[in-house]
Amino acid sequence: MKPIFKKVESQSEEAFVAKIDQFSQFYNKWHFHPELELTHIVKGRGTRFIGDHIEYFEDDDLILVGSNLPHVWKNQNDDSELAVAQVVQFLPSFLGNDMVRKIEFKNVQNLIAQSTYGLKIVGITKDQVLLYLDFLFKANNSLDRLITLIRILDLLGTSSDLIPLSKSLFMVKVDKQNVDRLNQVIDYTITNFAARITLEDIASLSNMSVSNFCKYFKGRMKKTYVQYLTEVRIGMSCKLLIENKLSVHQIAFESGFVNMSNFNRAFKLTKQMTPLSYRKSFQ
Repeated sequence: MKPIFKKVESQSEEAFVAKIDQFSQFYNKWHFHPELELTHIVKGRGTRFIGDHIEYFEDDDLILVGSNLPHVWKNQNDDSELAVAQVVQFLPSFLGNDMVRKIEFKNVQNLIAQSTYGLKIVGITKDQVLLYLDFLFKANNSLDRLITLIRILDLLGTSSDLIPLSKSLFMVKVDKQNVDRLNQVIDYTITNFAARITLEDIASLSNMSVSNFCKYFKGRMKKTYVQYLTEVRIGMSCKLLIENKLSVHQIAFESGFVNMSNFNRAFKLTKQMTPLSYRKSFQ
């Protein structure tokens, strides 16, 4: 599979889309769209993928995803338990191409540029944005809603409480066949990380030789495929460690590692602590 272009449903007269998603599973396909997306996880937990970044998420996660930045939230709620998210989606030019270039919107311009890597919003800024979002979703007047969104973006454009997520510039260019190939590889990896994946398998999926694939992947992702696969597996293991339902030994194998020494070494290299220390930090 390759990342899916997902059309954001909106009325032509609307400047942006604000919706509350309530599903047993979020839209869990690796996808992208030209709209920026501000997502507040009201209720849910699982693993979040944004560009080349992988991280466990839970209630109150607040993320801004940039235009055409591939992403997916794979939540782990039981089928009987709804996951809930407040989602605001808007085009970079939602204020109009001329208006957004005005000096009054320089903070918004700055934020849009930063968002290309994906941003995690934390601290006092997060608290303020959540208050604004609460007002936005309760407001009946469309102008009040638009002004509130502008206030949110202006606040974010000046904040130091923003954590860039994707290390690589990962915006999809939909007319590039080779980018589709890369995203096909990433989606396959996300889906099959626990299984045995060889370079021969993944190169064959890409219709490339192993040597050409390795050069291609490293040139685009700034890391080897083996490094990326290890990061995916470590990301999944973090979720399992936080849930505290399985032993560390079980988690290693559930995450795709063939032995404990490899798991412990890779985990410590990625997280600068042991799996047990990581688990204890969430207890």
